[in-house]
This record gives sequence, structure tokens and C-alpha cells, in this order.
Amino acid sequence: MEYLTAGILIGMAVLSLKAGLGCGLSGLRKKEILGFAGIYAIAAFILGGIAGVVSQEVSEQIMALGLIMHLIIAAGLIFFGIQTRKNWCTGKNDVSRHTFLWLSLPCPACIIATFLACLVLSDITGITGLEVGAVIGAIFFCGILVASFSVSYLAALTGKKNPSTLGSVMIMLGLFYFLCPLLIPAYIQAQGTGTLDVAIQTGDMGTGILLICIPVAAGYFTDRIMRKKLNWRQ
Repeated sequence: MEYLTAGILIGMAVLSLKAGLGCGLSGLRKKEILGFAGIYAIAAFILGGIAGVVSQEVSEQIMALGLIMHLIIAAGLIFFGIQTRKNWCTGKNDVSRHTFLWLSLPCPACIIATFLACLVLSDITGITGLEVGAVIGAIFFCGILVASFSVSYLAALTGKKNPSTLGSVMIMLGLFYFLCPLLIPAYIQAQGTGTLDVAIQTGDMGTGILLICIPVAAGYFTDRIMRKKLNWRQ
């Protein structure tokens, strides 16, 4: 139980880093970063209270929506990441104060993950949902602040603090989001069999590779077109 609790809390800390990346690379002011951290903390506290009163059927319905929300966020991160880089590389137009919201706002997938974390922690520890929500909210608040200020400082130090860097991070995370629904079920299946010798279906593998290659190819050809237009203008 201790390992499960620690794993959930670490997972919430990693989730806060995602929001901190967006805030740190978008050039927000300190007050705005504090506002985003506060939004996450309040949302976690409310979700903790809800997790303590919902039924198991409702929890299962919420879990069923997780994959759909995950793929929508992945597509949004890739699309708006490309738009962020495109606007900056072609005309030095900074749209990061709008597009970073796909990375930093509490998206439906993050809300579902936070809700499930509160639900599981409350069940295995026996403490109330509000107390669990307060703990996770504190983790979010501190994690976002630390990640935002650290990323902002390091990016400025290396000269990489610009919308192009933010766009690249969004694209990479979007691809990772697309990859997760393919890897996690396979890992769970491998653990369930008690061995790693799991038969790989060629059809499923081909579909997975296709899902990964489509956004990668789209990003590659979009970047080539952007570079050609930029060279032509110069």
C-alpha cells in the first residue's frame, strides 16, 4: 500500500510538471503563474471532495471517458504546437500566451487522472476525500511553481526561451500522449500473464505504428513547407 500511495503522489507531481512547462516557457508573469497554480490546487481540493461521495458506477463511467479525452488533448497539443512554431518562425508572431493553455490548463484528461488519484488514495488510506484533495492540491501548487520558475530560468540561461521551444515541447508531449494508449494496455497485459513473452499481433502493431507515424509525418512535412516559405521570402 505504501508503494501504491507513493506512486500516485509521484504521478501527481509529474502531472504538475506538465503545467509548469507551459507556464515557464510562455513568458507569464509571476502573478499569473501563481494564479495557474492556485487553479490546480482548488480543482484538486474540489475533486477530492467529489471522489468521497460518488458511486463506483460513476467512477467507471468517468474512466471510460479517459482515453477519448487523452487523444483529443494529444491532437490539440500537436496542432497548436505546430501553429506556435509556425507563427514564430515565419513572422516572429508570438501566440504562446494563447496556445500554451493546451499544455497548462487543467484539461479533461488531467481532471480525470486527478479524480481517480483522489478516489484511490481515499480508498487505500481511509482518510476523507477533502483531505486527499488538499494534499494533492498542495503537490500541484508547489510542483507548478518549482517547474515554472526552474524552466523559465534554464530556458533564459540557454537562450531557448521563445515560442519555438514551447511549440517543440507541445509537439513532443502530444506524440507521447498518442503513444501512451498503445503502450499502457500492452504493459498491463504483460503483467497479467506473469511473463513478458506476450504474442504480438501484426495487425495491432501495424495500426499502432500508423497512429504514431501520421502525426510525425505531418510535423515533418509542415516544417519543410515552413522552411521553404521562409527561404523564399528572404
